[in-house]
Amino acid sequence: MKHITYKILKKNTKREKMDKLQKDGYSKFMKQYFIENKELFSNLSKSQKPETMIITCSDSRIDPALLLDAHPGELFIIRNIGNIVPPYFPAKGSTQASIEYAVNVLHIKRIVILGHSNCGACAYMYHKAKEGEQKLNHVDQWLSHITPAKSASMLEVHANKNKNIFELTEKHNIIVSLQRLMEYPYIQDNLIHDKIELEGWWYDIGSGAVEIYNFNTRHFDDAIE
Repeated sequence: MKHITYKILKKNTKREKMDKLQKDGYSKFMKQYFIENKELFSNLSKSQKPETMIITCSDSRIDPALLLDAHPGELFIIRNIGNIVPPYFPAKGSTQASIEYAVNVLHIKRIVILGHSNCGACAYMYHKAKEGEQKLNHVDQWLSHITPAKSASMLEVHANKNKNIFELTEKHNIIVSLQRLMEYPYIQDNLIHDKIELEGWWYDIGSGAVEIYNFNTRHFDDAIE
C-alpha cells in the first residue's frame, strides 16, 4: 500500500510540474505574443483566409509555423502519422475531409506535403515484430498507405546499396502523397484551371535543411542553394 501511495504522490508531483509549465507558457503567450498581435487575433476571431495548406506528420519535432515563421491564420495544417495522403474515397476519413474543406471552402492556393528525416512511420515499415510485442492494429492499417513508397525505395536500394533506404522511403512517401492528391476530383479541376499548386518538401531535422521535390527532374533540390 505504501508503494502505491508513493507512486501516486510521485505522479502528482510530475503533474504539478507539467501544470506549471503549461501555465507559464500560457501566461507568456497572453502577456507578450497576444498583446503584440491583438489586431491580428481580433481579425482572426471573425474568419480565416489561409492560402497554404501543410500536410505533415504528427511527430512532435515538426512545427510548420516555426519552420516558416508563419503567424496564426497563415497556414491550414493537417497532421497525421507519416504525413500521408490516403487514396480518394468520399467521406472516408478526417484527412480527406480536411483536404476537401481547405480546397473547396477556404480556397487555398497551395498544398505542401511536408515529410521529414528520422520518420518513425517510414522506419516502421521495415520493423519486424518480436514475439509478445504489442500489436498496433490501427497503426498497421494506416501505414499500409506507405507500402508503394517502401516498394519503390527497395527497388532503388537494390540498384544502389549505398543509398539510405529510410530517407528514400520518406521521400517516396511524399511523392506518392502528391500523386494521390492528383486523384482528388476537385484538386484535378483546380490544377487544370491553375488555381492551385502542389509541392513536396523533405525537412532534415538535424540540419534544418529543406529539400523541395522538382517535378521536372523528379529529384529533391535544396530549398536554399
